[in-house]
Amino acid sequence: MRMDIETYKQIYANLGSVDDVKSVAKQFSQPVGTIHSILNQKTVAKVKRNFSKVKNNSGKHLKQWQKGRSITEIARKNDIPATLIVSMLLKEMGIPKKGFIRNLDDYPEGRLKREVTEAMGSDYFFSPRAHDLHAEKGKLGESILAAWLAERGVTYRSEEDLRKEGFTKTPDFLLNEDIDVDGAKVSWIESKALFGDEKEHDYYIKKQFREYEENYGNGMIVYWYGFIDNISFNGNVIKDYRFFGEDQGMMEELLNFETYW
Repeated sequence: MRMDIETYKQIYANLGSVDDVKSVAKQFSQPVGTIHSILNQKTVAKVKRNFSKVKNNSGKHLKQWQKGRSITEIARKNDIPATLIVSMLLKEMGIPKKGFIRNLDDYPEGRLKREVTEAMGSDYFFSPRAHDLHAEKGKLGESILAAWLAERGVTYRSEEDLRKEGFTKTPDFLLNEDIDVDGAKVSWIESKALFGDEKEHDYYIKKQFREYEENYGNGMIVYWYGFIDNISFNGNVIKDYRFFGEDQGMMEELLNFETYW
């Protein structure tokens, strides 16, 4: 669904935390997934603005923790996701982050383990669980597209197929024959389980879409959770969930997919 910029700005302004997601979704008659995606993008933008300043004070944060302030309290005070504070503190302590987090169950019970577990459990955007759920959501979107193509007898090579052939920049679906979408010829499809705002769209044009167009011709970009009505990319088609129908079981699951707990 194309969203006008004023509605987008109102939604953006009304989102402070995951506690706001369901009420804002109801207020603006939007899927929960759309609102959560916009909140995720707002959170990432905030992190990009504040991260360097917070990181430069990581030694100070460690001292605060050693004096008794919890990791989640430090994160809240600095308005930054708790998993990022965990990373800073572990680095200050000389503890490898990946090894510690991946093997958390192997470490003895104690304050650090307890607070790291609590911090990651409260972080709906940067924690390992959040990343896993985001990946799961992406796969669900691709599964819906694969089913949609199969229903129409459209064959394709997947991203995995193309990588086996030696391609490096690969869309999710490279069609064996072009299809017609709204009068436009489409030779590839890229699935994005997110909301397409201007920054996201510009980022992916530079990172992916431009090269796909140069290599394969025009394609279709699917922002499952909607997009701002002023984005475009040459003659390429941009769609969201409404184009594919709302009566599919997988579609309902995607629209209501909760990446918070």
